[in-house]
Amino acid sequence: MPRSGRLLAALALGWWFATAALPAVEATARTAKYVADIERIAAAPAPAPGGVLLIGSSIFRKWTTCAADLAPLPVTNRAFGGSQTPEQLFFFDRLVPSSRAAVVVWYCGSNDVNAKGTPEAVLTNTREWLALTRAALPGVRVVLVSVIRAPQKRADGKLAPVDEINRGLLALGEAEDVDYLDVNPALENAAGEPVAECYVADQLHLSAEGYRRLTAALRPVLEKLRPVPGA
Repeated sequence: MPRSGRLLAALALGWWFATAALPAVEATARTAKYVADIERIAAAPAPAPGGVLLIGSSIFRKWTTCAADLAPLPVTNRAFGGSQTPEQLFFFDRLVPSSRAAVVVWYCGSNDVNAKGTPEAVLTNTREWLALTRAALPGVRVVLVSVIRAPQKRADGKLAPVDEINRGLLALGEAEDVDYLDVNPALENAAGEPVAECYVADQLHLSAEGYRRLTAALRPVLEKLRPVPGA
């Protein structure tokens, strides 16, 4: 990293340590690069209590139509792209408590896999995030969304850790009384192969068709956990 970049990173992380009560997660150059995004998200008006919070990485961050797609459910999107599970822990206090959400939907772990993180580490971090969320938002319901078995993961030979994480998320959901949503069947054909129309050119992120299918899978879960008045 250039000297100027190291200086900016040090200043940013020093400011965070001075002003925020952070979980016990190590500050790194990766966390420093997200400070501006987190401040932008945190500076937005706080949503009304009792809504739905989307949190996680770029699959959610790029879902720019989520509020319209899931209306009339009140949805706030505080995902930030490129994030791994340690960053979700590091910035937890800036993102989750002020949402005052009744339902929190988690999608994270895909970038950990790309960075050769272990399924065990992803699941450990997810358990810690879940404990923090329940402490910050008493009575909250949580939806753990499966890591997507995207064509990029198949091409890179990374389906095995994705599947291991998803098995762990299912077990975590059963053990901790939270909802686990496997979205992969909605994005695959009958043979279990990815539907090409669901992905953009990078073969990782979702297209409009992919988000349409994600909406169809997620909406019934959210409406069960957070009924729409008058529906």
